[in-house]
Amino acid sequence: MELREILNSAIQALRANALRSALTMLGIIIGITSVILISSVGQGTVAFISDELTSFGTNFFSINPGSDMMSAMTGGSEPLTTADIKAIEDANIPNIENIAAFAYTTRVVSANDETKRTMVYGMTPEAQEMLKPDLLYGEFLSLDNTSDRVVVLGSDVVEKLFGADTNPVGESLKIGDIRFTVIGVSKSGGTLFGSFFNTAVNIPLETLHNQVTGNDEIGEIDIGVYNTDLINETMDEVELVLRDHRHIGVDEEKDFIMQSFSGALDTFETITTLLTVFITGISAISLLVGGVGVMNIMLVSVTERTKEIGLLKAIGAKHRDILTQFLIESAVMTTIGGFAGILLGLGGTFIISLVAGIPFIISIPWILLAVGISTSVGVLFGLYPVRQAARLHPIDALRFE
Repeated sequence: MELREILNSAIQALRANALRSALTMLGIIIGITSVILISSVGQGTVAFISDELTSFGTNFFSINPGSDMMSAMTGGSEPLTTADIKAIEDANIPNIENIAAFAYTTRVVSANDETKRTMVYGMTPEAQEMLKPDLLYGEFLSLDNTSDRVVVLGSDVVEKLFGADTNPVGESLKIGDIRFTVIGVSKSGGTLFGSFFNTAVNIPLETLHNQVTGNDEIGEIDIGVYNTDLINETMDEVELVLRDHRHIGVDEEKDFIMQSFSGALDTFETITTLLTVFITGISAISLLVGGVGVMNIMLVSVTERTKEIGLLKAIGAKHRDILTQFLIESAVMTTIGGFAGILLGLGGTFIISLVAGIPFIISIPWILLAVGISTSVGVLFGLYPVRQAARLHPIDALRFE
C-alpha cells in the first residue's frame, strides 16, 4: 500500500467516528492549551514587571528605618535623619552617583474652597532622576528652590482642587496654614507602583523640615549608583557607614533595612520561572491522560476492525502497512489535537494579555515542546494497540466475532 492510500484510509477511519475521535483528542487539547497559557502568560508577566522596574529605575537602592518591613511601615523604630545622609556623603563611596531623600507627613491641602487631607512628601531634586515621574505641566523641584514654598502636585490632586484638565502652575494653595505656589503637575510614569505621583503633594525636603514638621527625620533614602553590577558591594559599604554612624556593632541587628529593585527583579524572575515550569509540568500530566485515552480508543478501534485487518492482510497488505495505518491514525489524532490546543492557547493568552495589560508573548519553545509531546504521546501510546493489530493472523481476523 502507498503512503497516500494509508493516510486517506486513516483519515476516513477517524471521520467515521468523529465524535469518538474528538473526545479522544480532548485530553491532548486541554494539556497543550494549559501549557501554552501558563508559559506564555508567565513570560508576559515577567516582561511586564521587568519593564515597570526598568522604567521606575533599577540603578538605585533604598534605605528605610526599622529592622524589618513591618517596623518600617508602622514607624516604630529609630528614624533616619539628615545626619545619616551627611555620613554617607562624607564616606565618598566611589560607586554612588547621587542621593535622594524623602520625608512625609499628613496635612490638609486647600485651594478654591476645596480641601483634601493627603500625604505631603518632602524630597530632594534627585528624586525626579531616580523615580522618573511624568511631568504634565511646569517643572519639578530643583536646586534653585530647595527651601522655597513651592509644590509639585499630582494630577489627581489638581483635579480635586482646581478642576479637571486644568493647568494650575502659578496658582497658590495652602498646606495647613502655609501658602505655597504650584510650579508643576506630575503623574506616575508606570503602573506597577500604583498612582504615587498622581496623588502626591511634593515640596522641597528642607521646606518640609523647617516650615511644616519642625524636625529633620527622613522616611527613606534612595542611593543611585553608576554601575549596577556593583550595587551589592555598594550596599555593603553604605551599611558599614550607617552602622558606624548609628553606633551599631557588626554582630548587632541593624535598625534600618536596605533593598534594591534590581535584586527584587532577579528574585521575582527566578520565582516566576520556577513556578511557571512547575505548574506547566503539572499541566503536562493531562497530556499523559490524553495519551491513555488515545491508547484505549485505538484498542477499541483494533477490536472493531479486526475483520478489516484480516481482509487487508488477505489481499496482500504487509505487517508494515497495518502498523503504519493505525500509527498514522494515532498520530493524526494527536497532531490535530495539538494544533487545536495551540490555537486555543494563543487565543486565551491574547485575551488575558488584553484584559490584564501584560505583553502578549508567544513562547515558541513551549509550543514546540507541547506539540512534540502530543505527537510522541500519539505514537507511543498508539504503539501497543497497533502492534496487536499488525500481529493478527488473516484467518483468525476474518473469523473474529
